[in-house]
Amino acid sequence: MKNNSLVRIIIKDMIINVRIGLHDHEKENDRSQRIIVNAELFADTQGYLDNPTRDTIIDYDDIYQEIKKWANNGHTELIETYLKGLLGVCFKNEKVQEARVSIAKPDIFEEAERVGVEVHMTRQEFKDSYA
Repeated sequence: MKNNSLVRIIIKDMIINVRIGLHDHEKENDRSQRIIVNAELFADTQGYLDNPTRDTIIDYDDIYQEIKKWANNGHTELIETYLKGLLGVCFKNEKVQEARVSIAKPDIFEEAERVGVEVHMTRQEFKDSYA
């Protein structure tokens, strides 16, 4: 019988300043902007909680540390560039079967809390398309 249960590992609403944007005013003076990053990783629960150790779990710190490094990147025009990279980081751990990631800019439109992009992808879809 196949196990349909999944464990979900999350990083929620991580705020980081990066140099990002497509428009000229976003590129001026090496300007940085706040982005909000979310990552949800899904893995089979089969055996996940049996005697958990650092070697048997999915460590969210690995993803957190990769996201923090973005602050040192040069200018990136598109959120989608970061999303693709974030998916790659999520799928580095072989236990991860699916990932839902989003990046939003909270300071773009006065009338909107935030604007951004979200992707939900399986490991196989990522492998077939981007690996």
